Order: sequence, then structure tokens, then C-alpha cells
Amino acid sequence: MKHLTFIIISLALSLSLYAEGKSKNIYYFYAENCSACKEAQSFYQKPSNLKDGGSWNFNGWTFIAYRIADEKNQIVRANINKLNKMCSEIKTRTKANNFVYFRRDVYEFYINKGLPYFKKEDKYSRKDEPFPTPIFVIGDRVVLGFNPELIQSSMMLVK
Repeated sequence: MKHLTFIIISLALSLSLYAEGKSKNIYYFYAENCSACKEAQSFYQKPSNLKDGGSWNFNGWTFIAYRIADEKNQIVRANINKLNKMCSEIKTRTKANNFVYFRRDVYEFYINKGLPYFKKEDKYSRKDEPFPTPIFVIGDRVVLGFNPELIQSSMMLVK
């Protein structure tokens, strides 16, 4: 049922985008050895052997891919810097830090030792970690991990 709902939402979104004649961008940052990244790539039909900054279209959206960790789990610094820059631009544009979404919660963005981090502190808990992969930058939102419903709801907010 969950997948059927998602398929219906995806179809409605793609039809509305087709009618508008617009293609919108989603920036996709991934790690080479990440199982969630491979699942996302299969779901969104990412072509194999796509170079950094390469793109493909899926349901009226242009996905632009950047590898942030190679096969040896070494950081690809240029692409991490690109992600940090995009997040900093969202922070400046929105005048807010809380635009990072992970498992339905909203977190604050910050940079620690050159890496993007997210944090949340409240009365009962504290979370302070580097971004997990995959990472989707959709409009003024950053979605961490592969969560199709959260990604879809972020896509629907892009104007």
C-alpha cells in the first residue's frame, strides 16, 4: 500500500511537471560503497558510470550526481566542498539553519572540520553527527538518507 501511494504521488507529480514543461534539479550526493545510495540509484534509475556533475532525468526532474566518498571510503574533497557551499547558500537565502531533514525530523546545518554536520538539541535528546549518505538537495531542503516519501514531499514544495 505504501509503495502504491508513492507511485500515485510520483505519477501525479510527473504529469503536472510535464504539463508545465519544466525540469527541476535535485542534487544527489553519494558514497560509492553505500547500500542506501545503491538503492536510491536503482529507484531513480541513475545511469552507471556517470561522471561527477553528470545528470539524468527521472519523472520531469534532473538529478545531478556527485560522489563524496570513493571505493576506499576516502572523501572526495571537491564534492564535499560543493555540498557545503550549497548548504551555506540555503542558510543565507533562508536565514535559517534548520533545513536538514532526516527520518522526519528537522535538524540544523553546520560545518565541522570541513564536513557537513546536522544537530538537534531539545529537552530530551541531542543529535550531532556528520551527514549520512545519500544526500539530496531539493530546493531549500537537504534530505539525508534514502527516504522516498520524504524526498517526494520535498519535491512537491519546489516551485
